[in-house]
Amino acid sequence: MPYVKRTTKAGKTIEVEYFYTSRLNKKGAKRRDKVKPTPEAQKKVNTKQAERKLRLLMNANFAYGDYHLVLDYIRHKGESDRTREEMKKDIQVFLRECRKLYKKAGLEFKYIHVMEIGKKGARHHHLVVNRIDTNLLQQAWYKAYEGHNRVKVFPLDDSGQYGDLAAYFIKYTDRHIQDAPEQRLQGKRWAASKNLMHPEPEYEYVTARSWYRCEAKAPAGYYVEKGSEEKGIVSPEYYGYGYYRYRLVQLE
Repeated sequence: MPYVKRTTKAGKTIEVEYFYTSRLNKKGAKRRDKVKPTPEAQKKVNTKQAERKLRLLMNANFAYGDYHLVLDYIRHKGESDRTREEMKKDIQVFLRECRKLYKKAGLEFKYIHVMEIGKKGARHHHLVVNRIDTNLLQQAWYKAYEGHNRVKVFPLDDSGQYGDLAAYFIKYTDRHIQDAPEQRLQGKRWAASKNLMHPEPEYEYVTARSWYRCEAKAPAGYYVEKGSEEKGIVSPEYYGYGYYRYRLVQLE
């Protein structure tokens, strides 16, 4: 049976997953017939996979003291809201200015970015960036957004686990990902600098009995993240067998 254990290290975290997959079938193993999932079921799968991918990306590249930024727009009575195209142009200028300012400060600029239009129409840019003098971030937004410099800065904590922030970002992308391509805020769920490290998982084959009997055990120097353990049987359209997953976080 092609059950696998997937282990992915990202910064101070390790994600461990046991699951069945026909994609890594051993030679001679019979491939299981696949059932087409319902649109709602597939949407849930896609969202969960996106959260995992973004969580690993954040954990691998950002740490204590880096920033979650919110770039705000000021809504004046009687003025039209920023269009999608204007928002895209604004963030391009902001990112270009940041690259210049970080380079001048002797730093390499790293970022992850999502755009948001709230239910009531408020416009925002959400980013995670590596630490720098916040005055420089205000300077970059002042340049991009016609003399305004309202930048909200939220320093990342020292946990090294930024899964909640990743889920927060994905919540916004889910609102527009189903739009027609020309109506989406971004082509993908998020944009990111090309210099980010992408964690590579390690795979090993295990028996069906292994996943069923396994339990979360933290090696020395780690603890099992509360609420991260999940065990069950997935629906036929998504591999159709059992799974078990949990996350480990490094102790201080």
